[in-house]
Amino acid sequence: MNMAHYGNLIVMMQRITLCIVFLFFIAFSFNLSGMQLREDSGMLKPATQKLLALFDVSEDEVEQQWLQARKERWEMHCSLENKLEIALPTLKEIGCVDAVHAPLEHYDYALVLGAIGPVMQLRLDYLYEEWKRGVRFDQIVLLSGRRDLDPKMEMIPEGAQFETDLFLHLFDRHPLKNLASHLVIDSPKQQLEDGTWRRPTTQSTIEEWLKTSPTPGKCLAASSQPFVGYQEAVIKSILPSTFDVDGVGSEITYPYSLAIYLDNIAKWLYYEDKR
Repeated sequence: MNMAHYGNLIVMMQRITLCIVFLFFIAFSFNLSGMQLREDSGMLKPATQKLLALFDVSEDEVEQQWLQARKERWEMHCSLENKLEIALPTLKEIGCVDAVHAPLEHYDYALVLGAIGPVMQLRLDYLYEEWKRGVRFDQIVLLSGRRDLDPKMEMIPEGAQFETDLFLHLFDRHPLKNLASHLVIDSPKQQLEDGTWRRPTTQSTIEEWLKTSPTPGKCLAASSQPFVGYQEAVIKSILPSTFDVDGVGSEITYPYSLAIYLDNIAKWLYYEDKR
């Protein structure tokens, strides 16, 4: 090979390397900003604007029109359910449908968010899949609390009364238990102004975890769709800036109602604006 050909080969290899670096940067940047409803400027992202326009709802009306306070997700109803199929492509564009993977290879904490039994199992399984994909974490934190178990929605093992009991039952039988140390957060119920009691929430479980004085670090939040973006926003709004948070979760595996999607968007936007 003469010097001219060798020089051309070097230039070509440099260009290929630059292209790879550029594509990696674009992909990484998308992951950093993908789980947001707003641009960094504060404007709603185009996909978020599209969803609001589809239902003729202004930004100021989102909470009033879509938020279903003090309801379990399976109790939510919406008069616009016939628009679900029309809305799904936009919800997919926003980031509420497809699986979300961890952008990093190592985290200090894997935060597994509580839910009804089948969903907790799904989240444990997905976190294990991330481990098999090469993602590592030093400690697993089970974020749960004193939600009364519902025999209509979940299989209740003997002796279990609250979500935390069921979460531990599932975790004790899961391969994850042997991969890292773990911590259980058992958040209490919250008494409201009217004297009634509310089950623990994502926010209250994170606040309980903070009471254990965790060392600042990188957190992988294991959720499931369509709640990955919303729960990531909740955690980011509560944790100090010395913590980094990446939400992950499996793709949609259950035919959720439109009411659940819209309530999720309303809560997501609320917590994103608190940051």
